[in-house]
Amino acid sequence: MLRPGWFRQNRAALLAVAVLLPATLGIMFAYQWLGYFEQWPSRPVDVAAGDTVQYGRSEWQIESTDRYAADSVGGVERDLPAGTDLIVVTVRVVPSSTGSDEDHDLCAVRLEETGGGNLPRSWANASGGAVPLAGTAPERTSCSRELRTPYTFDAQFVVPADTGDWAALTLGISVNEELPEYARFTLD
Repeated sequence: MLRPGWFRQNRAALLAVAVLLPATLGIMFAYQWLGYFEQWPSRPVDVAAGDTVQYGRSEWQIESTDRYAADSVGGVERDLPAGTDLIVVTVRVVPSSTGSDEDHDLCAVRLEETGGGNLPRSWANASGGAVPLAGTAPERTSCSRELRTPYTFDAQFVVPADTGDWAALTLGISVNEELPEYARFTLD
């Protein structure tokens, strides 16, 4: 049982706990959040259309971008859902290292809408994704650890038909060793 006046006698300590406990928790969570945030692609290194960039242990360049509507010949061949488009981005990679497998980059590729007044949208590479694509698949759909010579891969994205109408399209390529920076290519 509490004695009368206990709160009055301990008010300085209670006030210190009331101030320090939230501050301590806030600092701990902020530290954890910053560490977590540094593991995600959050700082773009912008690359103009047609330019090449040295990023990670490789040199990267966009060779071409093709778009197929669902009702086009290419869209029907790939069995696209109505109201969608398929965007295929061909990326050229020149590995700069000839060391072991660990010396070559693994990457993640995302298509992004940047700018414009709407909330930004982004899509992961559709190869092996939620929307199955019929027809002939490209030989390579992502970067490779095995290849030591220059190669290309085709990143495929199934997007709503209005994608890019109000905002620019960019391709984001991230390599774990370079995070939180990632290469962001402007698409033609």
